[in-house]
Amino acid sequence: MNFARLAVLCVAIPLSFGVGCSEDEAATGGTERFRPEPYAANICIGAKQAAAGEFCEAISAAWGAFALALDETARGNAIEAARDDLDAAWASAETGAQSEGADCQNFALSAADAGDGIEQGLSDIYTKVVDGITLDEPAQAQCVADLMAATGDACIAVLEAEGLRISDLHEDPDGSALEAAIQAADSAFSSAWAGATSGTCPTTATEQPINDDIDQLTRDLVLNTIVAPGVAGESFLSLVPGETVYKGRTFTPTCIEPGSEYRYFAKRGTVNKLLMYYQGGGACWDAFTCLVPTCADTATESDNPNTRTTGFADLTNEDNPFKDWHIVFVSYCTCDIHVGDTTQEYAEDLTIEHRGYHNSRIVEKWAREHFYNPETVFITGSSAGAYGAWFNAPLLHEVWPASQTHVLADAGNGVITQEFLTNEFSNWSFVANLPEYIPGVAEALDPQGGGMPVYTEAVAKYFPDSNWAHYSTVYDGSPGGQTGFYNIMLDLNPLGATTWWEASCDFGDVVRQQSETTFAAVPENYRFYFGTGSRHTMWGADKVYTDTTGGVPTVVDWLNAMLASGPDGRDAAWVNVEADNPGLLLAGDPRPEPLEAPFEMDNEDTVIVCQ
Repeated sequence: MNFARLAVLCVAIPLSFGVGCSEDEAATGGTERFRPEPYAANICIGAKQAAAGEFCEAISAAWGAFALALDETARGNAIEAARDDLDAAWASAETGAQSEGADCQNFALSAADAGDGIEQGLSDIYTKVVDGITLDEPAQAQCVADLMAATGDACIAVLEAEGLRISDLHEDPDGSALEAAIQAADSAFSSAWAGATSGTCPTTATEQPINDDIDQLTRDLVLNTIVAPGVAGESFLSLVPGETVYKGRTFTPTCIEPGSEYRYFAKRGTVNKLLMYYQGGGACWDAFTCLVPTCADTATESDNPNTRTTGFADLTNEDNPFKDWHIVFVSYCTCDIHVGDTTQEYAEDLTIEHRGYHNSRIVEKWAREHFYNPETVFITGSSAGAYGAWFNAPLLHEVWPASQTHVLADAGNGVITQEFLTNEFSNWSFVANLPEYIPGVAEALDPQGGGMPVYTEAVAKYFPDSNWAHYSTVYDGSPGGQTGFYNIMLDLNPLGATTWWEASCDFGDVVRQQSETTFAAVPENYRFYFGTGSRHTMWGADKVYTDTTGGVPTVVDWLNAMLASGPDGRDAAWVNVEADNPGLLLAGDPRPEPLEAPFEMDNEDTVIVCQ
């Protein structure tokens, strides 16, 4: 196995975010597209796929030789030698990745299982090809040998092409080069089949079914190398990471609570689509907000999604578009919207480890080393996790450049005060970790940079093929809701969360204005949805399947339209949505007790009335 042939020649480009290997013009108004260095685990998978192609060719040849000589011992020896070569190539690829700080072995397909699948598939093909053949007739035996050689040639051509692509998805993100290679392999197989069967060859097998068998064999091998088959599929794994080296930097998993360990969760799906979900849990940014319990500071087994059974967390609901997907659940315990990268001594006895960036990168590394090339990636999160999704999404785009990507912020619209942007936002020290190759991203979060609307415009323009969306109620309430935190910023007092309703009208005005401004800037790939009432977050609520109050489509229908939208066109049902009576509270919606303005009664309904 020539491992080197899968390497990609790179020119080092000094960027603080990583080492690039090339750049090209993208459809982003002339902006040059950043190209990261090929990742070692991907190169490992590419080498494994190519080695599997060589194994497939060798086993096909062994069966062809058996048709000519009928020597079972020779066939067995040839298969054993091919097994040894596959084992060696597999081990070499894994060692090479490990030396670069990457893992392509944990929960992965083993060489033995890969060999078993290919060997069984080729045995079945041989059985079909030999049907109707008299092997004692040299011309007929030669036909079988030729057909098995054609099978091996097609197999190695496809798997080497697959290996070349997965080793650097940035080289062929739309799969056009891979498709051309597969078509060439199909054409060569068709010609070889015609040539082999033009003489004395009474096989009952026909070209297309055998070609379909080869296609199935190679697709199975590819899927089982890009989706770790050892990851649990029935329930979520609970994963507790240690100190992790990723892209040349050491990341330490951390929660704020001293002595607690960080954990996250993952499960394999039955379709090759990936949901990255960032957990919510509040935030803090100074001595006052971090002293009052305004955010989650531990990640425990109680956070395991196995315990969630409502809304989009209900994976038994047939209407849930994500029920069959791979899911990685990024737990939250750092009070910094998943992006912090600092230790802050807010007071003499109050030191906070804002290390959400560390945790997010550790989970990112695990996710990319177990789900290599999903067809679709849906990046989302609720509340603080909405910002985790929004800020981590550009990084994940570079992990999975060939995937159709969607980004949804559930109840995290970025409504903040200028004072917060100027004085507190920098306390998490994450701006330096933002991808500087995206024009306008870092500048948006400068004290006078315009904040989240400007940031959103920058990332949505840079990734025009992806879809970006905000969901919220117009009066998103409660102490932990958006109005709660907005009122803290307005009052410059953490106790502002206890009178959160005072900010409802102001928040509603600002959140509408920001969303409309963003849509005007990026109308192709940004949408917003404003539901009725004051509920904070929708992801885990069954209302996503049923609520049409105020004339809105159900959230699930709107999300399905989002999932159906891409660079070839946006679904007509993926539109901006706002309930025609946004101040009408639904059952269970947060409200002050007793009611205080702007909450009031309208006959039997509780409503929010803003002047």
